[in-house]
Amino acid sequence: MQKALWLNSINKEKIIDYKRLEGGVSSEVYYVKTNKKEYCIKRSLKKLLVKKEWIANTNRIKFEYLWLKHCRSILKKNIPETFEFNSRKKYIVMQYLDTSDYKTLKELFFDKIVNIKTIKLISKHLYKIHTNSNNVKTKNIFKGNNKNFYDLRLDPYFNEVGRVYPRYKEYIKHLNKNYLKNSNTLVHGDFSPKNILIGKNKIIYLDAECCNFGDPVFDLVFFTNHLLIKSIYFKDKSQEFIKSYMMFYKEYLNNLGPKEHKLYVERIIKMTPVMLLARIDGKSPVEYINSKKIKNTIRNKSFLLLDNKINSLNDIIRIINER
Repeated sequence: MQKALWLNSINKEKIIDYKRLEGGVSSEVYYVKTNKKEYCIKRSLKKLLVKKEWIANTNRIKFEYLWLKHCRSILKKNIPETFEFNSRKKYIVMQYLDTSDYKTLKELFFDKIVNIKTIKLISKHLYKIHTNSNNVKTKNIFKGNNKNFYDLRLDPYFNEVGRVYPRYKEYIKHLNKNYLKNSNTLVHGDFSPKNILIGKNKIIYLDAECCNFGDPVFDLVFFTNHLLIKSIYFKDKSQEFIKSYMMFYKEYLNNLGPKEHKLYVERIIKMTPVMLLARIDGKSPVEYINSKKIKNTIRNKSFLLLDNKINSLNDIIRIINER
């Protein structure tokens, strides 16, 4: 990316330094230092950086910008400040967060640090976003990103599982319909440990380019799916990840009435095994699992969850815990 882009994007401030940062598969992220300030600039990619062919509309960056603005009004201390959105060149100029002050939740997990209180607070924050975004105004703003959500999540995650395992195609077809049926609030769409920064007495939420007006259960399962996988991957920390899984759901679901609680749990149960398979055989598999044995363990547990009657979150944990 040319330096001239930055000169035109940050109030004509003089560029002193800039460099590309390591990041995910769907965007370019840059650190830029001017004579006045440090910035982070994010630009969406058309072709995602994965092995399988994966093309997505770059206009999704507009909705990430809108998500940042909207959620900062709900959780001001937990969402980066934005300074500019360039609709033509598809980038956002936002607050730079010094990596020396933060670690991603994913990094902490790989350091084998599992803080139950942090997981509980993350669940509390997610509920606050969901419950303050279930209105017509928010729907009208974010429903325009629903096609991008399909291209970046439902198809490469759920539908890809159906292509790999045709016997589950009808199940997944119903899962997708259920998602649309229960679309009632603003969904982050990539609520993952890699997109959550943990600092001293501070949590920051990032990377919402997949946001849409959808089923909040997707965010819950997307996040807790990582806890289940890590409970299998890190055997010595297995029960800590399981406790975090249960605490996350307890904190969120206790806010719901009995009927809504029951419906949420039913959808969580249906979505969880497909999400597990998606992170092994979908278009965006978790990059740290190379062991065929661990991959097959996750596959087999997913099949058990799909092929047996599962009535509760405890049933999920029972199957995950089986060795």
